[in-house]
Amino acid sequence: MNPLKIISYLIVFGWLFDCSLISQPKFYIAEGKRIDFGDVPNFAPTKRTLVIKNIGTDTLILSEVGASCGCTATLLSNDHLSPKDSALLHITFDAKKFAGQVEKMVSMVTNDDSNRSVEIRFTANVIKIFDVNPEYFYVRAAKNSTVTQSLTIKNVGTEKIKISSVVSSLDMVKPTLSKDIIQPNEEITLTVSFIPKSLGTINGNIDLKTNHPNAQLLSIRFFGVTIER
Repeated sequence: MNPLKIISYLIVFGWLFDCSLISQPKFYIAEGKRIDFGDVPNFAPTKRTLVIKNIGTDTLILSEVGASCGCTATLLSNDHLSPKDSALLHITFDAKKFAGQVEKMVSMVTNDDSNRSVEIRFTANVIKIFDVNPEYFYVRAAKNSTVTQSLTIKNVGTEKIKISSVVSSLDMVKPTLSKDIIQPNEEITLTVSFIPKSLGTINGNIDLKTNHPNAQLLSIRFFGVTIER
């Protein structure tokens, strides 16, 4: 074979080989693959948002995003990242059934050869503060009537808790507390009066502000439907 052709083939092969090395996606997570959520309350979901970046030179594809247990939910803002692009990974951890130190995992698959299978582990220290029973209100009422329902809020922690305010997101749902100070192992009653003025469904929150450093806001959901008499 002509030496010039051999040299040409080698140059082309080398160029293609270099391009294959250069054009690669590269997975990078700014917060790292081990994250400490710190102290989290037992009565409400804890949310964290992580930033995933593609620091390579080809499109990064993310797939099979999931969690190690049903207590953890994930939501990815984008699963195809161009070079220098980023996506948000939202993690929600529901600590209601846990106490003390907990470790959970979120996993995904990528087309980055050095990060084919990614495991993101997070730890949390679940602090038992409130036990709400039931966890939310559901009310059904006729138009222009009044329906009342109650639930209990128990202080399952070790500190006295003072509730400074109770506010409903809707005027037609009026909340009242049996008392505003809860001693350890004591429970109080939260009652709502549902006074619907129109037909249809409603939903919202009742927000209780407290002096507990890890539970400054206890938010209780309510749902309802108004029917004809």
